[in-house]
Amino acid sequence: MFNSIKQLTGQAVTYGLGHVMTRLVPFLLLPVFTHLLPPGQYGVQTLYYMLIAVMMEVVRLGQDIALLRYYVLEKDSDRRKVIFSTVFWGMLIFSTLLGGMLWFFDEFWIKLFLGAEQPPQEWMIYTLHLCAMIVWLDNISAFPLVLMRAENRAKLFVFAKLSGAVVQTLLTLLFLVWMGRGIPGIFEANVISAAVTLLICLPTILKRLKPAFSLSIVTACIAFGLPNLPNSLFVVVIELADRKILAALIKPAAAGLAEVGLYSAGYKLGLFLSIVAMGFRYAWQPFFLQISERPDAREVYGRVLTYYMTITVYLYLLLTAFIEPLATWNIPGIGPLINPEYWSGLKVFPVVLFAQLFNGAFAVFMVGVYLKKKMHAIPFITGIAAILNLSINFALVPHYGMWASAWATVAAYASMTILLYIYIQRYYPIPWEWKRLAHLTLVGGIVYALSAVSQKYGLGWIGYVLCISYPFMLLVTGLATPGEKARLRLKH
Repeated sequence: MFNSIKQLTGQAVTYGLGHVMTRLVPFLLLPVFTHLLPPGQYGVQTLYYMLIAVMMEVVRLGQDIALLRYYVLEKDSDRRKVIFSTVFWGMLIFSTLLGGMLWFFDEFWIKLFLGAEQPPQEWMIYTLHLCAMIVWLDNISAFPLVLMRAENRAKLFVFAKLSGAVVQTLLTLLFLVWMGRGIPGIFEANVISAAVTLLICLPTILKRLKPAFSLSIVTACIAFGLPNLPNSLFVVVIELADRKILAALIKPAAAGLAEVGLYSAGYKLGLFLSIVAMGFRYAWQPFFLQISERPDAREVYGRVLTYYMTITVYLYLLLTAFIEPLATWNIPGIGPLINPEYWSGLKVFPVVLFAQLFNGAFAVFMVGVYLKKKMHAIPFITGIAAILNLSINFALVPHYGMWASAWATVAAYASMTILLYIYIQRYYPIPWEWKRLAHLTLVGGIVYALSAVSQKYGLGWIGYVLCISYPFMLLVTGLATPGEKARLRLKH
């Protein structure tokens, strides 16, 4: 078991590095955005990225997860090429059609997502065209990146992701800071970085692409992946619809966009655990498929959740303890790392971060869904969570603003995780280590409470020490098993 989890850990760290470096771009550039863009303009940028997120889920049709499943389980190399070619050709055609809809019906999409005046300004249309290009490029790159995961070519995966991230960061600084191109410059940098990623993926595509198209493969992939489309859209609703609701319900309109900008800054910082969860998921999906026939597979799955939650609770404590001093850190010649105008948005950070703990557990529980082909149930689960999220937002945003949106996110992810557990445990029961999970959660909750109290009374250093010492507290309170203690002693 330990060797299997060690393998998973190595893969998760490698994939996580690639994903983290890609997703670190918004974190690295957040200080730049907060100093150069007023909250209202940052809110507009957020709404454009919401459009991209929605379109990326629509254009993919769940075929990325279908390709992963059928490619990993297929052992014949020629058959694998047919599977990849069939999915790739279909997605190339569909991506081009949807990208064209964005491009040629630009005014409709701008009005829908931005609520902009008619006719929209020229820079708005130009930025929308850039969004269409990003959707096309990212979707084409998604499928060779899936192959890299399926074939455990983690280094190439990281190189592709990291190269795009570096290019996007440098070009955003060039276009926004030195050339003053504003919001369009941010998306120009994104287009070029997406093209660089696709260029790196090109050899992977050409090596496996054939002039082949199988209707039976299309049918199987659509049947498996298409139920993930409403699921993905519901997740987008949970993650992004609150921005649109804030913009619509808070009056006047300028105040609504400003609230979106403030909330998005705090929310983006809170997504750090989402980045960790995604890096884990990239390694987790191929891993649990590969070991699914082993007699101890279910015990391994249960142990993985315990280890994953231990790590993420520890990260939660560290991040909530250090976010305020980090955000307010005064850099000589520049000022605070985050513009003081955005500090009020930091209050949602611990809440959004808390929601991501549930998001990670949800990813682990998905193992039974894949192995028992129960994808059809997932849209109902995420749909209920999305309805709950929207209901809380519409009811409470007019009274509590971004606070309501943050807690609506927690409610959505918590309900989604609980419902998935109840559903899939009937079809694929796994011996989750509930006593140990309760143990690490209780200790984490006590540490968080003591840290918050110490900071309130000006004794923040006590909170820092407590949060850093969390793993030691787990050991002294008896969380580790005898086998784990033995391995720890051997390492020393």
